[in-house]
Amino acid sequence: MDIINARLTASQNGDRWTLVTSVTETFTPQEISAGWEFEDWASVWEWDDSDHDFITNFGVTRFRPASLRESFSWTWSNVPGDVLDTELGGEEIRVQVFLRNFSTGSAAIHRFTPILQISPG
Repeated sequence: MDIINARLTASQNGDRWTLVTSVTETFTPQEISAGWEFEDWASVWEWDDSDHDFITNFGVTRFRPASLRESFSWTWSNVPGDVLDTELGGEEIRVQVFLRNFSTGSAAIHRFTPILQISPG
């Protein structure tokens, strides 16, 4: 299993924001034929050089992959700008995506989206 092509986009409508994270998760033929269940979830962060502010989590999804590559996305709609505005000036937002094999109880792997610069204030 792996997470590739992690992306984050943001759109603004007045003081409200929509964040969309998308990834491709890859699996081996053995993982698919075993019928294992996997879990994925994501966390939204404001990311600075000196410290990072946790904003929110996207809930856990449990699934059995049907192909070697599965596409997933999370949408966080109607987010007030002051939720994203954690400091003076622009904000650097990124999402951390997690994936783990629930059936085997393996530790989660994670990947980050690139940082997206926004100005919610």
